[in-house]
Amino acid sequence: MKISTNITFGPLALKPLCVQQADAFLVHINDNRDVYEDVIPFVSRTHDLRDMQAVISGNLDRQSQGLGHYYTLWDGDTMAGYLLVREINHDANWAEIGYMLGTKWQRRGITTMACHWLIEQLLASGIDKIALCCNDDNLGSMAVAEKLGFKLEGNLRQYFIVNGKRRNMCCYGLLKEEWAHRSAC
Repeated sequence: MKISTNITFGPLALKPLCVQQADAFLVHINDNRDVYEDVIPFVSRTHDLRDMQAVISGNLDRQSQGLGHYYTLWDGDTMAGYLLVREINHDANWAEIGYMLGTKWQRRGITTMACHWLIEQLLASGIDKIALCCNDDNLGSMAVAEKLGFKLEGNLRQYFIVNGKRRNMCCYGLLKEEWAHRSAC
């Protein structure tokens, strides 16, 4: 999935993830750690530049294998968020999207706009289903999923561990034909 260089969501510009962003990415995490630490698994394990570089390198390796896509969101020189295709299953033709957006930029519709763009890109590339998963107490992400037409497919109890705590995960799904029907209305 190639992107043009002029994609924006409100005041934020989309850029491909690269290792040179590690400093800014770590600053972003530290500025929002209180929000992210108990909901995003890699955040609780990322405390210094070397940790951040390892996360980015791992994601770029996955991207080079066709298993994901990773982008950052910028407000000028400040990293504001992260937008990703966390997983692509080519056999079953589905992908899981994810995001994180700093508190300064929340409640402006930016996440919804960014996810809308990502859904359009994935469906245009031939993906048939998109998943969005979040903690079962993440009301903001649940609202984004529902606003975009995702259907709750299940709540996986004690499914993963974040920051040493067992967490439940809500799994949402959106089928290609549901998106097409929604867009036609």
